[in-house]
Amino acid sequence: MISSQGGGMAERAAHTSLSLVDQASAKLLYAIYARIGRPHVRIELWNGANVGPSDGVGRILIKTPRALWKLPLNPNLHFGDAYVRREIEIEGDLIAVLTEIYRALPPGADRSPVRKWTYRFINPRRNTLGKARKNIHAHYDLGNDFYRLWLDREMVYTCAYYEHEAATLEEAQLAKMHHVCRKLRLRPGERVVEAGCGWGALALHMARHYGVRVRAFNISHEQISHARERARAEGLADRVEFIEDDYRNIHGTYDAFVSVGMLEHVGREHYEDLG
Repeated sequence: MISSQGGGMAERAAHTSLSLVDQASAKLLYAIYARIGRPHVRIELWNGANVGPSDGVGRILIKTPRALWKLPLNPNLHFGDAYVRREIEIEGDLIAVLTEIYRALPPGADRSPVRKWTYRFINPRRNTLGKARKNIHAHYDLGNDFYRLWLDREMVYTCAYYEHEAATLEEAQLAKMHHVCRKLRLRPGERVVEAGCGWGALALHMARHYGVRVRAFNISHEQISHARERARAEGLADRVEFIEDDYRNIHGTYDAFVSVGMLEHVGREHYEDLG
């Protein structure tokens, strides 16, 4: 079902009083609704055009053309952004509405080749080498003292692995590093390369407990400086090399590759490069 206030959307779109923007927006709304599997949710535009049943789980009100036209580019990002800006409002239970949308979503709906091409063409935030360095500097080079206030002793800035509820943060981070190493099936003497090594905890852990040699890459000057100091202090500088450079400049052959918590910084267009 697709309609507007006082009549069908096709009739409304044909009406001369409806602007070209509104006509195009109504067509896009219908396309989006069909693409997401026609969930039992009412979706309404600022001009009254709507799709979905009136007795649905809830109602989504899209209040601006900007909010609507950004949705096909990256719905996971732009829906949340528009909701925060109050350009999208939800009537009813938010969780119930989102659950219904995900329930109805057809397999592969988020992998449209048109959306993928459009996103790459329009998206100005490509993760180039220069932008990556700038972004990392803004986030991680705030000063190590700041991060020491709330990280564990090893300065691990990725999710911990709690083997039991009573585990401390330090125990959970240590368990996580051992878990990663077991997955890699490390053997003494092997050469390992790490992309995005943070403050060096995992690289040092691998050398200390598993007898491997590690080349660890990172573009944060503060983190690399800290990691190098730790390697010297622990007598591991001959087995762990911390390199202040982008992972895309990694060359050579290694026995194992590891990267933990790095995808967030890579950018979708570079996933294959990381792999």
